[in-house]
Amino acid sequence: MVDDDKRAAILARRQRGESIRTIAAGVKVSVGVVHKTLADAKDS
Repeated sequence: MVDDDKRAAILARRQRGESIRTIAAGVKVSVGVVHKTLADAKDS
C-alpha cells in the first residue's frame, strides 16, 4: 500500500509518460507496487 503522496507522484509521473521502471526507481517502490497503483487508479 502506498500513501497518498506516493500515489499522486506515481500517477503524475505516468501521465508525463514515464515508464513503470523509472517511476518505481524515482518513488522508491517496487515495479509491482507501481503497476498495482496504476491498475487501481484505472479501475476507479
